[in-house]
This record gives sequence, structure tokens and C-alpha cells, in this order.
Amino acid sequence: MSLKSILSLLCYFPILVFSQNIQIGIKGGLNLSHDKFETFSEGIPIPMVTEIEPSYHVGALFEFYKEDQKVRFQMEVMYTGNGTNVRESDLTPEIAIKVNQIAVPLLAKLEATEDWSLTTGTYFGYLINAIEKNRFGERVDSKTNFQFFDFGLLIGFELRVNTHLAFDLRYNYGLLNFNNSILFAELETERIYKNRTVNYGVVYKF
Repeated sequence: MSLKSILSLLCYFPILVFSQNIQIGIKGGLNLSHDKFETFSEGIPIPMVTEIEPSYHVGALFEFYKEDQKVRFQMEVMYTGNGTNVRESDLTPEIAIKVNQIAVPLLAKLEATEDWSLTTGTYFGYLINAIEKNRFGERVDSKTNFQFFDFGLLIGFELRVNTHLAFDLRYNYGLLNFNNSILFAELETERIYKNRTVNYGVVYKF
């Protein structure tokens, strides 16, 4: 079965199982990213200091559920940013890496109480752009340094204020090294880059 077929099944499965009710909403919020950034020269790690890079997310969601079940399925389409700030040491200028993606989270939501739900699932990401601000403060288009696709796991919780308004907290754990940089390849240098982002979101359901 092709990847396209698997993604189609993942998208249509909740519609078939939870077709009794569908609630549409919008969401947005703050991202605090501390992406995993590592470099190795001939297999030896090069020491790096990484710091948090703030960004945001915004998009739409579709929640599928049945009245008599505590498990809900949620699919989202988000424009989201992540990144990290990198230094060779505490005394050197930082290099800021910012990556923007279209992400499609697929979530299962378990109602722990009337107001709280635990959420877990996965996400698929598609690269839109990437910018690196070098140590001289220059902004450089670094889209070619990254692969187009990203994939990872999600875990978090949602607090429902009422039937329309909710807040959520979520952690994104990227599984793929979506680095594509060939810089210093002739020196046998390897670069690893993986998504590590905390999302603070506000949700409004119609």
C-alpha cells in the first residue's frame, strides 16, 4: 500500500467511525521550540548550545465524536512555526533557525473528566519556508537545508471552558531528521535536526 493510500485511510477513518457528530473550529497560539540540533564531525559530536525559539500556529480543526463515547477524534490543518537558536558557546553570537510548515495533526482525545481531555496522536508536516539568521545578523533563505516532509508524535491535554471555548497544551516530538544540508559534506560532517515544540493554544468550536 502506498503512502498516499495510507494517508487517505487515516483521513477517512474518523469520518466513518465517528460520523454521528462533526464539530468544526479554529485555533491559534504560541509555539516554544527547542528543536534538536546536533552536528558530528567524522562521528565526533561538536558541542553546541541551543536555546528556545518562539513562534505561533493558526489553523482549523474537525472533531468527530459520538454522544455516548468518551473518545473523540480530531484532525487539524495548521500553519505552524518551529526552530531553535544555536551557539557554539555561551560567548559566541547565536544562529537563529526558523522553520514554517503546514502540519496535519491526527489526534485521539480521551475525556478524563467533564472538563479535561488527554490527547495523543501523530502529525505530518510539509515545509513552507526556512530562514537562518547568521552570526552577522543576516537573514538567509535556508529552505534547501531541510527536507520537505516531517513526521512525529503528539501528546498533551485540553481544558474545555464550555461547548465552544477550550485551551490546549501539546508537545511535538519529531521522529524524522529532516535536515537536508550538504554544507561541510566534504569534511564528513553530519547535521541532525528534529522538531521539539511545545504548543499553547486557544480553540473555538462553532
